[in-house]
Amino acid sequence: MSPYPVQALAMSSPLQPDTTSDDDMAQARYILNRLFQGFADPFAVRLWNGRVLTIGDGAPVFTFCLEQASVLRDMVWFSNPQRLLEAYCAGELQIHGDFHAAMQLREHVESLSLPLHEKLGLVFRALTLADRPHAHQVRDIATARAAATARTQTPSAMPLNDEVADDFYQYWLDEKMLYSCAYFTGAGTSLSQAQQTRLTLICQKLRLQHGETLLDMACGWGGLACWAAKHYGVFVHGITTNPAQYAYATRQVQQQGLTHLVKIALAEDDRLPALASYDKAVFIGIAEQIGAAQYPAFLAKVYAALKPGGLFLSHVMTTEHVTGGHTGSEHAPRPQEAASGLINRQPAGELTSFAQVLQHMDNARFDVFNVEGLRRHYVMTLREWLKNLEAQHASIAANLSERTYRIWRLALTASVIQFEQGVTGMHQVLATRRCD
Repeated sequence: MSPYPVQALAMSSPLQPDTTSDDDMAQARYILNRLFQGFADPFAVRLWNGRVLTIGDGAPVFTFCLEQASVLRDMVWFSNPQRLLEAYCAGELQIHGDFHAAMQLREHVESLSLPLHEKLGLVFRALTLADRPHAHQVRDIATARAAATARTQTPSAMPLNDEVADDFYQYWLDEKMLYSCAYFTGAGTSLSQAQQTRLTLICQKLRLQHGETLLDMACGWGGLACWAAKHYGVFVHGITTNPAQYAYATRQVQQQGLTHLVKIALAEDDRLPALASYDKAVFIGIAEQIGAAQYPAFLAKVYAALKPGGLFLSHVMTTEHVTGGHTGSEHAPRPQEAASGLINRQPAGELTSFAQVLQHMDNARFDVFNVEGLRRHYVMTLREWLKNLEAQHASIAANLSERTYRIWRLALTASVIQFEQGVTGMHQVLATRRCD
């Protein structure tokens, strides 16, 4: 039995007669007690009938609301938490309270290993539970389901950068629409200030000089391109494959009067322009967009585009635990796990290790001479984005969909946890193109 037995906290609302049998409650209590055996943090589970059970000692830090008995059955049958994530996005599961703490249940569910006979016994118990939504939940369920089906074009997979229009990002990014790791210099640094510091740091590391040429690959909404041209007088060629980003970046160039310095191109693929024509090159579009398998080919193209001795700066997201034990947050490999999937579910594939990145750079004839770990900065950046997203919940749900909000809330929270744990890393790498 769990060291923290499940307890019944509240009965159904007095406005509606309680139709839940004592046997149903006993079955639910038994199942939850077994599923969360060993989970130390106290939390509450609100069943589909309005009854609330608690796990652990002390005040619950969050409430896990199961709107259907089928969700509980899936918790028994599937050890992969992906089903629970999908249930949350579809409105079959609600989470109230500390969302970050609730996401810690992911690892517990992943690590849950039940013998087949015990799993079948729990499933049988769960099958006896009938879906009987309580009156005070009907509104929540109806709202969530309506939101989940309002936009049938919303994909079930976790978000990629081009799955929503650029106006969605305006809800939670800074005013320059910078979608990458900011650089925080103090506890009171705002996201906007941290992003401007990051832009300045990149330009300084690249040693940009007036009149030089800069290739900005994956230029996004044009923030770095405009900043480098305005403050350092360089000629910038920005490339994006996203039509919405292209339109936005082009408008920014025009509005800031930089058309003589900045050219934004919309490329249908990752082909780079003329050989050996750029003094400097930068890729801040986080390298997992390329994928581990394609990274060597990408570096070869960057090498060909740079002049001999040219500088190349890149932000590289890496997997940090490729070997090791199976205890705690350091078991390996992790890319197949659900939270990794929130980050790695990109078109090109999984992340590579930082050691492999350095090897690829050397093989591509780049000499790395400056590396800075940005993991803690990315944690703070993600937390700022998440805070902004949650503050705009009502607007996003009304103008886009509740499902869109939930998908991105999950993705950002999962990313925060992974970077906090050191499972995933972020490095800023500066290298020079060899002259051979």
